[in-house]
Amino acid sequence: MRRYKTLDGHYVSKIKKDNVDYFLGNRGNYQEDIDNLIKNVSDLRFDSIIIIFGLDTGEYLNDLYKLMCDKNKVVIFEPNKEIFLKNKKISNEKVALVFFEEDKIKSQLYSFINSSSFNNLYVHAFGNYSEIYEEEYNFFIETLDCAFHTASSSITISNRFREVFIKNLICNLDIINQSTGINSFEGKNKNVPAFIVSAGPSLEKNIDDMVKNKELVEKSIVVAGSRTLKTLLENGIKPDLLVSIDPIDDNYEMMKEYLDCDTPLVFYEYSNRKILKDYKGEKIYLSTLLSKIIEELNTLKGTYLGGSVAHTCVDIARTLGCNPIILVGQDLAYTYNKHHSQSATFKIDNNLNLMAATIVKDVYGNDIKTTATLNQFRKKLEEYIETDTKTNTTKYINASYGADIIGADHLELNEVFKLNIFYNVKECFEASRDINIDSKAVISSILDYIDFSTSNAESGGNLCIELSQCDDNKSLVDIDDDDEELQKFLEILEIINNFEVSPENAFLGGYFNKFIFDIKQLKFSMYAKDYDRLTSNLKYQSQCFLLYFKEMKKMLKEVQQLIIETVTKSNESHNIK
Repeated sequence: MRRYKTLDGHYVSKIKKDNVDYFLGNRGNYQEDIDNLIKNVSDLRFDSIIIIFGLDTGEYLNDLYKLMCDKNKVVIFEPNKEIFLKNKKISNEKVALVFFEEDKIKSQLYSFINSSSFNNLYVHAFGNYSEIYEEEYNFFIETLDCAFHTASSSITISNRFREVFIKNLICNLDIINQSTGINSFEGKNKNVPAFIVSAGPSLEKNIDDMVKNKELVEKSIVVAGSRTLKTLLENGIKPDLLVSIDPIDDNYEMMKEYLDCDTPLVFYEYSNRKILKDYKGEKIYLSTLLSKIIEELNTLKGTYLGGSVAHTCVDIARTLGCNPIILVGQDLAYTYNKHHSQSATFKIDNNLNLMAATIVKDVYGNDIKTTATLNQFRKKLEEYIETDTKTNTTKYINASYGADIIGADHLELNEVFKLNIFYNVKECFEASRDINIDSKAVISSILDYIDFSTSNAESGGNLCIELSQCDDNKSLVDIDDDDEELQKFLEILEIINNFEVSPENAFLGGYFNKFIFDIKQLKFSMYAKDYDRLTSNLKYQSQCFLLYFKEMKKMLKEVQQLIIETVTKSNESHNIK
């Protein structure tokens, strides 16, 4: 690698890649490369993250600094090791220079792309990097898209299901108290094969093969979701575990004819309350929320939530110690131009959007149509498999005919049954009902927390009203430490910080996530160029936080009323019985 002076007075790196020489930037007009970057981030928000693919000589940093405020962060991914090593000392509080490594890029991107930051990202490939390092750049963008989709989906789901999440949580507390924790079965089926039965178009053929080899299936652990229960039972295959994680009532419609089934039902806090209430079989509890808050439950194991029930089914099988994991009906694409197996299609599917605009490779290497959502599910499943197989000897087999799943080699199901894997004796799921919590006390503690937070919001709002009367130009920069108004402002910040970091906000579910997202967009979304001026003005800040506390009280009251209504209806239902 050598540096050359450009025709317009800058410096550009010349590198050799695959025995070909390349300039990483425009040697004739390097300023144009810098201008393109600056133009891309010209409307920079105060808390935006700037992600750049390629450092080159780093001459663009000075221009970039002029646009940034203290809250901005630049993350530069450099694929050329020589350039990285030569410049790694440039990393500071504002800039992070990261060497591009495919096996680390996922965790690096996920570490700072979340539900709070995903809509404030600026992404730019500098100079000629995207052409010279095309393969690396494409992988980088694909991984970044996955991180973005995961983060944006979480806030969408929080918003869409926030009410039903609260209702399910409150109603399911009594069910939790009558269930067995998944921990009780950890490792109890070590090296027993597990069939993860999904509802993709391949299910028909997969079921035929399972029926023909029923004796071997019965030696395995069969894990199914509510959508495939009907198909399995009608074909004489009784699943060992039934997993229900979807919160909405559509799943009840899928299962309503089979609520007297005695297969253990695996659930978590937000699973559909109607299914849990009416299902006759034993219940197995996965803790994703309460174990973080309730001391009596803090030893319980949670589960992997990758977007679909199949992800959770796979993680449950791994918790049991199952190996290999055999995926059936797991198409994640429109195999045979169908969205689901015919036997696992219900009336509710009439409203499905059948637009499949994404093209991926199927298990045979041919193009197949899928949707952005299904493709995201595939990527999350691949991530899980990759992580698991790094530390375990688990074998994943994809017996479906849809999208290729990296890490799960395709094998015809009739060939799977020829493998020497069906020799360990599986252990049944004996309920111990080992969970003991006071559901009424939990509900009371949630309502107490809401009252406590509402009181703090009221106090914070009153302080904001007082400070809004201060001088228009009073600055938080030029102010004495013992200034009375400064002390009130610091008290406001403490109230907000204590509220936002409280683990008990988990009880508020999607309401809290939506509140933080909305308030940030409504009042705390300023341009980076205005950040110092606005955040140093005491009156402006006080007015912003006054709105914060008003919206906070509104959100808390909505949750409080929802909980009280849910408890009242639940009690009335019990009294009727």
